[in-house]
Amino acid sequence: MITISSQIDRIEKIVKEKIDNKDYTVYVSPPFEIDGIEYQVVLDGHHSLEAAQQQSICPEYIVMDDSDHDAIEYLDNGDTDSFLEAAYIDCQYYDVETLNPAF
Repeated sequence: MITISSQIDRIEKIVKEKIDNKDYTVYVSPPFEIDGIEYQVVLDGHHSLEAAQQQSICPEYIVMDDSDHDAIEYLDNGDTDSFLEAAYIDCQYYDVETLNPAF
């Protein structure tokens, strides 16, 4: 599975706070497929993800459901495009491990 994001900007002060507090929790969408490839989207915890990556620590991924994030309702209804649009933040979706564009 490929974990993707559409938020590229990080505030280094917040990342440092996450490291100091050992907060490496990242909230992701349920898995979904596009062209036979399974993805999940980082919905919250981008600074925690950056902190984990800087520390070479595996983040704790928590899968959200539609009671946690409204956009997930689109996934539940099979509407991946609307989900990706609703979850979009500030940049093209990219693989959080490689930084390569997701699609």
